[in-house]
Order: sequence, then C-alpha cells, then structure tokens
Amino acid sequence: MKRNTAVIYLPVMISFIIAFSLMIIPLSPTIKCLRPDLVTLLLIYWVINLPSKVGIVFAFLIGLLFDLLTGHLLGSMGLALSIIAFLTINLRMRLKIYRFWQKFAIIMLLVGCGQLISLWIQMLVGHPPANFLYWFTSIISALLWPVVYMVLNSYQRSLNIA
Repeated sequence: MKRNTAVIYLPVMISFIIAFSLMIIPLSPTIKCLRPDLVTLLLIYWVINLPSKVGIVFAFLIGLLFDLLTGHLLGSMGLALSIIAFLTINLRMRLKIYRFWQKFAIIMLLVGCGQLISLWIQMLVGHPPANFLYWFTSIISALLWPVVYMVLNSYQRSLNIA
C-alpha cells in the first residue's frame, strides 16, 4: 500500500522544526562552538534513509528556511545543505556498512564541508574569518551522530516511515 506523501514529509518536517528550535537558542560565544549542527545531521540521516523523498531540492529548501530563521545571507545554508545532500547521496550505501570510526570521519567531513562553504560565503560578503574553535562543531557533530542516528531510527520505526 502506497502512503500519502504528506504522511511521510510531516514527521521529517517535525524533526527539522525541533532541530531549528534547538539551533536558534542563544549561547555565549565561548560555548557556541560546542553546539552540534543538528540540521546537517538530520539532513544526512534523512537522505540516507529516505533518498527518494529527501534529496538535493529538499535540502536547499530546508537551508532557505534556516537562512530566513537565522537571518543569514539568503541561500548560503541552502547551498551548503544541497552540496552535503549530494555528497551524502553518493556515500549513502557506504555509510550503512562502514565501521564506527569510518562513519565518524565521513560525518565530520560532511559537516566540515558545510562549515567550509558557510565560512567561504561569509568571507565573500566581508565578515572576518573564524578562529580554530569554529571547526569544533564538526567534531562534536560527528561524536553526536550515533545518538542522533538511534533516536531518529526509533522515531522512523515508530511512525512506520519507509
């Protein structure tokens, strides 16, 4: 039996709304680098598990929503997330069979790629470059990946999304 598209997209959008809410909580600059990039982690998870529904266009739209929510340059997060979605689609089957340390490295590189694109765009518009603490987000995100994967996997199974 084929499920309605809205039934599949609604839980995915709810997870992104929760991630958006957690990402806009103001933090002091000293601990801001310790916040994981939940939007990117959720995107990676949904692209791996629902590649026919969550892809490059969906990633760009999520990035536009996040840009509107945070006040960043419109399209900057959309570009970063769409590139991450493209890379994740190409690495999707490998990520399912890799060992923990290999997944850690790939997730860290994917989040770091998004950060690099965002940093590049910020520098193009004249903002000063970030210090080395800026890159801790990719390490923290990669360390949090197993938890995010387990939570979203149980969420996906409980709602019977396939």
